[in-house]
Amino acid sequence: MTRGDHAINPDLQRFMTARANARTTEVDASHAVMPSRPEAVTRIIEQAAG
Repeated sequence: MTRGDHAINPDLQRFMTARANARTTEVDASHAVMPSRPEAVTRIIEQAAG
C-alpha cells in the first residue's frame, strides 16, 4: 500500500487489507507506485515469487 496515496486513503487501504487478512508492504509513494518507485515494486514481487 502507498502511504502518500490521495486516490485511496491509506487508512482505508489498511482497513481493507486487514479485513482481507492480506499481507501488505507499505511504501512511501503516491497512487502511481509502479512508475514512481519501481525498485520497491520489483522487490515486493520478487519476495512474493520466492
